[in-house]
Amino acid sequence: MAYRKILVGYDGSEASKIAVRKAVDLAKQLGARITVATVLPPPVVFLGELMVPESVDISTLEEPAKKELEKLIAEIKETTGLSEADYAVLMGDPAEELVRYAEENGYDLIVVGRRGRGGIERLLLGSVSSKVVSISKNIDVLVVETSKK
Repeated sequence: MAYRKILVGYDGSEASKIAVRKAVDLAKQLGARITVATVLPPPVVFLGELMVPESVDISTLEEPAKKELEKLIAEIKETTGLSEADYAVLMGDPAEELVRYAEENGYDLIVVGRRGRGGIERLLLGSVSSKVVSISKNIDVLVVETSKK
């Protein structure tokens, strides 16, 4: 199967930067379009043990993310010659939003990086890459391992 549209998750971490590089390489080899997506958490306020959604101007959260992604996409286009590259800023649970966006927009591959956390840390913190793999039923997922043991 030839992938035509690739969605890659990006959060600024080293793992996500490696995933972007891998996705760009794949896109160049396959002549595919790439979209780099950042998922912002919804704004909440802690009131005792209660989390309440806060009414915040979402643009104050989105603007810095958009600026960073615009810079990243410009760099990708300039350094790799890949012209079919864009970005998306999403809001919500990272894994759920990546899969939802990919399904709704006809992507055939999701690329995510994995930080290589150990057993207890992964159990306590969860893993976006693991969740993407488990909930993506119709779209292939490539998990790029970033730590070699």
